Amino acid sequence: MKITKIGGNARNVHRVAAYCRVSTDKDEQLESFETQRNYYTKLIENHEGWESAGIYADPGRSATSVKHRPRFLEMMEDAKAGKIDIILVKSISRFARNAADCQNYSRELKTYGVEVRFEREGISNMDPQAEFLFSVMSIVAQEESHSISDNVRWTYRKNFQKGIYHMGNNRILGFDMNEEGKLVPNQDAWIIRRIFDDFMSGMTYKSIADDLNAAGAKRMRSKRPFNGDTVIRILHNPAYVGDLHLQKEAPTDYLTKQPMKNVEYETYYVQDEHEGIISREVWNQVKAIFEKEKQEREAGIHRTKGPTHFLYGIVFCAECGSPMVRRTYTNRNKTRYKAWNCRERFRGKNDCKNPAIREDDLIAEIVSALQTHGVEIEGEDEKIITANVRRVDVSAEEIRIIFMDEEEAVAV
Repeated sequence: MKITKIGGNARNVHRVAAYCRVSTDKDEQLESFETQRNYYTKLIENHEGWESAGIYADPGRSATSVKHRPRFLEMMEDAKAGKIDIILVKSISRFARNAADCQNYSRELKTYGVEVRFEREGISNMDPQAEFLFSVMSIVAQEESHSISDNVRWTYRKNFQKGIYHMGNNRILGFDMNEEGKLVPNQDAWIIRRIFDDFMSGMTYKSIADDLNAAGAKRMRSKRPFNGDTVIRILHNPAYVGDLHLQKEAPTDYLTKQPMKNVEYETYYVQDEHEGIISREVWNQVKAIFEKEKQEREAGIHRTKGPTHFLYGIVFCAECGSPMVRRTYTNRNKTRYKAWNCRERFRGKNDCKNPAIREDDLIAEIVSALQTHGVEIEGEDEKIITANVRRVDVSAEEIRIIFMDEEEAVAV
């Protein structure tokens, strides 16, 4: 009787993959990451009976949640598809620091017939006797992550008490960080000054954003244009007056990465920590405006976000009838001034050719017209102007005013 073997893996070759990961994006960690990847590449290439099934690597990723590790999830899919026989990993902590995830994914891979070898611990998910040891070591790895998290929070807390801080990637719009670790204004500081100046001049958040975009201002971490929410965050950031608010929110949970609920924590406010971009006087005025808005909201008074200049809703374009808006201009001498122009032209629509009018000229004409009309007024008295002027129509040739006690416009 003759028996002939057919099929099977005549070369007895195992498809071997490796998974490596570092926790942060710091240079020394990234160097370690490259070292891991090179190590596994050479190990697989030089091992008889092995062929590479790929090096799966997640640089700068936390191990506490696999949803933040796309290459790990890709490896799981390839294993399920039968493309991998063995997975090499440096240690349980590199594979996962969440005990439940570590065990569940290892067991899932075992059902696919894929062996996971943990080099540091010297165990494999295929060894039945290693199941208990694996469980214990997974829990230990999770507790290690918990301990590290606690130590990091303790270090942050002690540093905050001393006024020592870390700005993440050391970047904040309008600032650079010098060699001493201090924030210093940079070439983008004009954007911050313009935001505060526009806000104090009465422009709404959206108008401020539109003004920045028209001036060519760029955000630091996004290619999208400025919007109202971005403006609000900048106006509330004490870094721009030279202060820092440290530990503003509750510390995050080491597993969920979400703020911890019902946890007591200390917050610190450091005043005059570095050179500010805007003055203390401007900062206090902005805070006062926000406080007034808060009180009005609590009292049930609804207003459009941001302060409103007293001429808004009064001044209109005589050419197309659209409201005129307040903008900041810069002359040839780099001096900034306020002017009003047609909203449609401000939006970039070229149908209206009505030119802008300087604010000081506009108010001077209104005051002169009021005096001619018999109203006693000195300077720019907002209350007297708003109490007596119903509408102002502005064109290149003239300014026409309708008073509260008149139906016909008076040209000035």
